[in-house]
Amino acid sequence: MQIRHIATFFLVALMVAGCGAVNRNIQIADGEQVDGDVRNVNGSIRIGRDCTISGDVRNVNGAIFIGSGTRLNALRNTNGAIEVDSGAHAASIQGTNGRIRIGQGVTVDGDVSNTNGAIELAEEVTVDGDVETTNGRLGIAQGGRIAGTVRSTNGAIILTGAHAGGVAGANGNIELLDGTRIEGEIHVQQTRGTTVSGTPKIIVGPEVVVEGPIRIERPVELYVHESARTGEITGAEATRFSGDRP
Repeated sequence: MQIRHIATFFLVALMVAGCGAVNRNIQIADGEQVDGDVRNVNGSIRIGRDCTISGDVRNVNGAIFIGSGTRLNALRNTNGAIEVDSGAHAASIQGTNGRIRIGQGVTVDGDVSNTNGAIELAEEVTVDGDVETTNGRLGIAQGGRIAGTVRSTNGAIILTGAHAGGVAGANGNIELLDGTRIEGEIHVQQTRGTTVSGTPKIIVGPEVVVEGPIRIERPVELYVHESARTGEITGAEATRFSGDRP
């Protein structure tokens, strides 16, 4: 009886905050406006195209889908995937235990972060903060612009024709390809405790520019293309290569 009362109270609290549910899915039609938050527990959230959400979108134990052209404040999910379609606009995106996929031309005013899951950014995505995940692959496609640092502790980082303020990794490969430009440094950190097996491979590819230093604190294989430009390299010996890949 007490558990049922608690669940009822929580549901009422969610409904007051704009739109909410427990143990069911939420679906918002194309073009709708929601004055407040959209929150859910134990169900998916699906928001259509060209919607306006004045508050946050938050979920626990279910996927979130944001349609193209939709505008919202913070987007947060625990135990579920996040997918944001093309041209949407969010203040920030945060995930835990699920993949984050961001479509072409999406704009994020703050950070994009994840704990256990990959982050995939399509072409022409703009992020005014950092993009980081702890355990997962991080990929940024052509024309992506990241004002802050791109970071993954236990996963590969792949930037293809993108622009970022800096790159930080530890136990995964780092590939900068197709004229990617890094305004700051590349920093490969030595971590304590359990690490991914093997030696990370760092590739600075054709026409890539790294304006800051490359600082290496653990054993790596470092390859720098003959057409690439970098700052000072410390902690590793660079092997020069020609062609698309070493």
